Amino acid sequence: MKKLYVIGWPINHSRSPLIHNYWLKKHSIDAKYELKEIEPKNLPDFINTFNKEECVGFNITIPHKEAVFDLVKTRGDLANILSATNVISWQNNGLFADNTDGYGFYKNLIDLSGWHNISAPVIIYGAGGASRAVIQAMKDAGAKDLYVYNRTVSRAKKLLEDLDIKATVLNNQNELDKCLEKAGLFINCTNLGMHGSASLDVDLALMPRNAIIADIVYTPLKTDLLKQAEKLGLKNVDGLGMLLHQAAKAFEIWFGILPEVDQTIRNLVIDDLKS
Repeated sequence: MKKLYVIGWPINHSRSPLIHNYWLKKHSIDAKYELKEIEPKNLPDFINTFNKEECVGFNITIPHKEAVFDLVKTRGDLANILSATNVISWQNNGLFADNTDGYGFYKNLIDLSGWHNISAPVIIYGAGGASRAVIQAMKDAGAKDLYVYNRTVSRAKKLLEDLDIKATVLNNQNELDKCLEKAGLFINCTNLGMHGSASLDVDLALMPRNAIIADIVYTPLKTDLLKQAEKLGLKNVDGLGMLLHQAAKAFEIWFGILPEVDQTIRNLVIDDLKS
């Protein structure tokens, strides 16, 4: 039986084994997906001793996405653009690095909200690793008016420089509030709202009634941000689908099968999050 892994440090929080082992069983694939905790100092050894006879591939999570990108020299276009990878496969006699995070976000956004208004302003809140994948996905989807807000303005500017994306950096809360008044989509790309973190302080009442609110956080499934959106009657998108769709795309890279992201797999993860 071949193995697949998700590697990180720490790694016990990951739901990836639950998701992928469900799909492996559903599609009658003789393989097992496991957690693999790897300290940063041991990462080169893990990459250099990869055995394709034993392992199909692996996912990468925090804090290894950039380090694995540097170690694997054959890469997909998105991995190169983002300078980070979340999925490794064996292709053409070598390791191949790709990135499915942006795909996961965009597919979830479309599935849950039907977003299509590429002309309305899109606000990305945050300038960390997740923001890179999301803003690139929105650019690739044709969004014409992108805005980035981050408490450290210089970090937002660097993100745009790194990606070579034309977007407006919002310098303060007043600029953010003014932008909210015309925005069609607001995306939280920070961990604000996650269990154990402070809530995101944004007044969604400023936004048009047809605006969409998306959150990459999925613990809890309904963050305070999404609860505020619901009270205002705004369409809202939780972060669980991003996790599932990026996983589905990785599964397709490994096995040539794109598994369905349906209510069954959502419920499986939701029940696990509750336990």
